[in-house]
Amino acid sequence: AWLIDGFPRNKNQAIKLDESLKEANMALDIVIEILLDREIAKNRIMGRRLCVNDNNHPNNIYIDAIKPDGDQCRVCGGDLKTRDDDQDEDAIDKRHSIYYDTDTGTMASAYYFRDLAAKEGSIKYITLDGSPGVQDVTAELVSKL
Repeated sequence: AWLIDGFPRNKNQAIKLDESLKEANMALDIVIEILLDREIAKNRIMGRRLCVNDNNHPNNIYIDAIKPDGDQCRVCGGDLKTRDDDQDEDAIDKRHSIYYDTDTGTMASAYYFRDLAAKEGSIKYITLDGSPGVQDVTAELVSKL
């Protein structure tokens, strides 16, 4: 089993992924769509903090499960920094415009698989509300799997 996060980014990539899997006699079993209001998504992006000691230590001032300890990494106590593009609201809005575009953006790829799931029934398409906390979203996902 494997998990793909952040791909495909558009409908053409979704079609190519579907074709490639079929050529390899492999199946896409489950697609998970996590719905999130753009403002909540923007706040979560702007709340990301990177540990200067280890980029694998996620910290976010808006997500309780990974909230830093003040200005220190919640895992190792290291100093935190932000990515410049996570603080640029125009850049975030541009990324969201691409993501939420249902004709050519990332959502178009999700809807390709949603429609395929409805037509063929071979793919389980799960939709989740991403606004609750991490534990609640995880519990909902597990219950739908």
